[in-house]
Amino acid sequence: MASNGSVNGKSQSRFSKIPGISTASNVVSGTVGVATGAVTGTVGLVGNAAEKAVDVATFGQLKAERTPPPPDPLWEMHREREITNEVPDPKPAKKVKPAIGSWIGDIADEYIDEDLRDRVTFLEYYLKDKFYGDWYHNAAVIFITSFVSWLIARLGGGILWIVIVMAFASTYYRTSILRVRRRVRDDVAREGALVKLETDAETMEWLNSFLVKFWAIYLPTLNQTVIETTNQVLSGVKTPPPIDGLELKRFTLGTKPPRIDLVRTYPKTEEDVIVMDWGFSFIPNDTEDLTSRQLKNKINPLVELQVRVGKGIFSAGMPVLVQDMAFKGLIQVKLKLITSFPHVQTVGVSFRSPPYFDFVLKPIGGETFGVDINFLPGLESFIKSMVHGTLGPMFYEPNMFSLNLQQMLAGAPADAAVGVLALTIYNGRRLKGSDMIGNTVDPYVKIAFNAGEEVSRTSTKRDTTTPKWNETKLILVTSLTDALTMEVLDFNDVRKDRSLGTVTFPLEVLEQDPEQENIIGKVINNGKERGEIVFDARFFPVLTGKTLEDGTVEPPPQLNTGIVRFTLHQAKDLELAAKKGFASAGLNPFAIYAVDGKEVHSTRILKRTNTPIWDEAHELLVTNKQRTTLSFTIKDGRDISGTSTIATYKATLDDIIAQNAKGNDWFKLSPGGRARITAQFKPVAVKGVSGTGGYVPPIGVFRFHFQKAVDLRNLETVGKVDPYVRVMVNSYQKARTITIHGDLNPEWDEIVYATVTGPNEKIELDVMDSESDGKDRSLGKIFLNADSFIKKNEMGEFVEFMDQTVRSGQLVMPGRSPKGMLYYSVSFFPCLNVMDPDEIEEEEKTKAEAAAAPDKEKVAEAVNGDKPDAAAAAQPVDAEGKEVAPPRLKLGPNELFKYDSGLLVCKIIEGDFARSDLFVQIFFDDFLYPNYVSGMAHHRVARFEEVGDALIRELEWSKMHIRLTTKERALRDDEDCVVASMTGSTLAHVKQGFNRPATINFTPKNPGENYKLTMSFRYVPVLMTLDPHEGHNNQGFLSVKILDGTNLPAADRRGKSDPYCLFELNGEKTYKTKVVKKTLNPAWGELFEVPVAKLASAKFVVKVFDWDMGPSEDDFLGAAAIDISQLEPLKTVTQIENLDGKSGQIRLELRFKPEYVMRTIQGTATLSSTFAVPGKVVTSVAGAPIKGVGMVAGGVGKGASFFKHGFKSRDKDKSSPDDTSSIQSGKNGR
Repeated sequence: MASNGSVNGKSQSRFSKIPGISTASNVVSGTVGVATGAVTGTVGLVGNAAEKAVDVATFGQLKAERTPPPPDPLWEMHREREITNEVPDPKPAKKVKPAIGSWIGDIADEYIDEDLRDRVTFLEYYLKDKFYGDWYHNAAVIFITSFVSWLIARLGGGILWIVIVMAFASTYYRTSILRVRRRVRDDVAREGALVKLETDAETMEWLNSFLVKFWAIYLPTLNQTVIETTNQVLSGVKTPPPIDGLELKRFTLGTKPPRIDLVRTYPKTEEDVIVMDWGFSFIPNDTEDLTSRQLKNKINPLVELQVRVGKGIFSAGMPVLVQDMAFKGLIQVKLKLITSFPHVQTVGVSFRSPPYFDFVLKPIGGETFGVDINFLPGLESFIKSMVHGTLGPMFYEPNMFSLNLQQMLAGAPADAAVGVLALTIYNGRRLKGSDMIGNTVDPYVKIAFNAGEEVSRTSTKRDTTTPKWNETKLILVTSLTDALTMEVLDFNDVRKDRSLGTVTFPLEVLEQDPEQENIIGKVINNGKERGEIVFDARFFPVLTGKTLEDGTVEPPPQLNTGIVRFTLHQAKDLELAAKKGFASAGLNPFAIYAVDGKEVHSTRILKRTNTPIWDEAHELLVTNKQRTTLSFTIKDGRDISGTSTIATYKATLDDIIAQNAKGNDWFKLSPGGRARITAQFKPVAVKGVSGTGGYVPPIGVFRFHFQKAVDLRNLETVGKVDPYVRVMVNSYQKARTITIHGDLNPEWDEIVYATVTGPNEKIELDVMDSESDGKDRSLGKIFLNADSFIKKNEMGEFVEFMDQTVRSGQLVMPGRSPKGMLYYSVSFFPCLNVMDPDEIEEEEKTKAEAAAAPDKEKVAEAVNGDKPDAAAAAQPVDAEGKEVAPPRLKLGPNELFKYDSGLLVCKIIEGDFARSDLFVQIFFDDFLYPNYVSGMAHHRVARFEEVGDALIRELEWSKMHIRLTTKERALRDDEDCVVASMTGSTLAHVKQGFNRPATINFTPKNPGENYKLTMSFRYVPVLMTLDPHEGHNNQGFLSVKILDGTNLPAADRRGKSDPYCLFELNGEKTYKTKVVKKTLNPAWGELFEVPVAKLASAKFVVKVFDWDMGPSEDDFLGAAAIDISQLEPLKTVTQIENLDGKSGQIRLELRFKPEYVMRTIQGTATLSSTFAVPGKVVTSVAGAPIKGVGMVAGGVGKGASFFKHGFKSRDKDKSSPDDTSSIQSGKNGR
């Protein structure tokens, strides 16, 4: 190697001595290097492009060659192709010219004995895969090769160096092209596998082989299980006479097992969905694949049902045989995956096409003399059409039968309701009935799930093809994977009602948007459109507890509306209650469930037993949990009249739930016996639906004084966050502060109120970032327990917890480090424990019935049956451990109205409007956002039955403002959407509508229109100490009369001035007087009025200027701060204010009129400013208004400040009359 190097060096030195030769050599070397780099890089670029081209071309060719044309029948499309043994052709293959792209096959043949992934080159060993294949990698190779070649030539290198560079470049090229080929091959194989997966089906011979061996072992157990389970069900079936009973005598599926013919998987579905087709068959009479031994021991399928006809000893059994059953079908299975256990949420099953089935039916004669009645003309086709008609709406595509595995494995029953569907059916359009002449259409709608059992129906509209129902049905939903079917039928008095068609609505769309409005459903009958149905569908899910990070589960919110599931499991010792001699031969008991006196369910009849076991559950929606009464009546089915009552039990729903919580589920029946009863209640927040206004009275009100926050987390990339604080009770927003824009250290100095319905509720103080577009973001939370502030005295009464101590808490966020501090104080004020008028009326009614009964104890026993005391579940105890029940007060209206602060419970009953699609908004006092918003009134005459509450701070001074709007969340100052409104005294409205309906008349925007609203009111006093600075005396309207000025400074050369006054309130200009020319003692005599939101902290300033002509600024003559905090209400005061300039005085007359001032959008909120903020204004009234369910997030708040000094005694404005002009008392009480 040394000699070669020296010779090469000598020859190079000799060539370098010849003029021009060295330069030419360098140029040639550089040119060759550049060309080499360009060629190498270009090949790399071409290879990179070829990778995609070959991938697409090869995949297309492979798909064209392998994909067969799809056959018409679904079954044939999935069948496995037959595999035949092909005999190779002995003739030699002809030589053909290599086709373009055949190099792929050559490479495969070249490396057939070696896996390309095992070949590792030098560069491949040191360079990772990410440095190959991309265009910029190849461009870098071109640049580096060219540059190195040029550099070698520049430095005088020879051809040997160019060869070395070419070796590196060619190695890179070789490695890159191998990777290209490898990727092409992998992509082609992968895409080919997907194509095969979509078009071909897999055989399941391994599973069929397993079934053949397992079937012989499992068949006896399966047969016995089916017989026992079926007979248990048949024992409770009601049979018409003369049939006495049914019994399954024999059942076997035969010795030949079912067969899985094919399985096909759909790879192109959603990430969390698996879809498969399963083809199976059960043809036991196909004996071609059986051996002689199997044929000898073969047992055919047989089902023998014995029908007993007659009574007692005069009865006989008749066997009904079903033999030689055969079945074949194609089922599609759909799995919905989830991240939590069991990782499969739902399993859906449907037949791709109607399955084939066959059977032999012998109803008479048994096995020996029985004759298959399917030979009768038309009978077999009739039976099959009946089967397809029954199974089609549930199992046949596009319908799907679904099971919620997550719900089943969680311990919940499969038929347990997951929510409530509010279905509003408005009208029908262009309904087409029979083509018979003179036939009229009397349509009604039958509602069901998956075309199964009817759950509800509308009324019948006579002789119309455009019916208007305008009916809302509340339906319990067990699974959102079901399909809601609305069948339109033509009612007929004589013949059977005829179906006009069916509307199918998939409930799964409610998962994304739970409120679907103005849906137009096509009425389809035999594939033809027969009209339309217009309806709304709104889904309200069951509210469950929230799991916290530490694993604890918060209880669900305490609502009065929800789903109750109650079960009568079994009864014992019924012979003690039965008539003498009746129980000796055994009773035939059945039970009737009733809710509030209305029968809702009847169990099956169990024969000849005194210890029946039913285990039948029933669910229904209740709107007033606290007043719901359950009753169970056990009767004897042997009595033809059905009037033979064995025993009864009656109790309130709360009593049964309380006893179940203690572990007691056995209750004494009246007059004897005992029953095992359980009940569960699941709250549901049904909003905006008539008749769902269940109201849970709060136990008290929390007052939060939010002062400030420091060092908040900034989530904005540009600018700063816009923070506000919201109060969450059991994950529901109850109150919120104003928003302060662009501040990481906001100062609210605001008080908000939030109601609670129990001491075990969880409270969150959540600092939020307000977003104009999109959802508001959390900046951190503070968690509180309500029971830390709710205390009871020795009488069991909730007591006031007043604490003005400033607390501080660090804001925490899941997954992030804590950041920011919130400063606040908290107090609790209980509601007075009074009985509402309904309870008083019920108690008086019970006393009257007891007084009229001859034997009080006997009546009580017949009603309650020694019911255990469940009301003492959570009562306090005295020193001896005895339970103490808090006293409940009976107060009349006049006594209640003596309490200035309290919760006003408003019930919106119905409205009579001049137009439809309106919302009812209710405002109190100074709030800009509505304290309550109803659901939309879709019709002119609308039934609401909604209940809400609001905290009234000073009942005597409170003002109520009700209006009808076209927008749900319109602000109070938004008058464009208002259709009609009214304003009046809250106390006057409460007096007129206290516990009775009262009609409220509105002032319409368009003259000539009439709007009326029927409401009723209740008032619950709150035992709270209202800070004087929160009352109406701290806000109102300030009247200012500028009388004159004296001895003002001279600003002109002639010793005069042109003075005028400018008034500012909290830094904002409020009024400017006229200019009085050439005087030092001006007389203005002007009067203006300005609203003051905080009188005690208001900064009222007057500034005097000298007016100058021209662009120059006016000369400042002086200013004075006017103290208005000591003004007495409705008293005119004359004040002389000294200016802080050289000299001068201003004489004013001031008069303050207390009145609630509506909050307006103005200035950035600070410690002493108003509560409004520019851009977005929110009140402290539970944030967004909530409709329905008694203002679940109710609770009204008021912004205010604490001050060191107070007001003088309050002077009440006797001149403000009670506005009752808009109220008409209801004729009848509620």
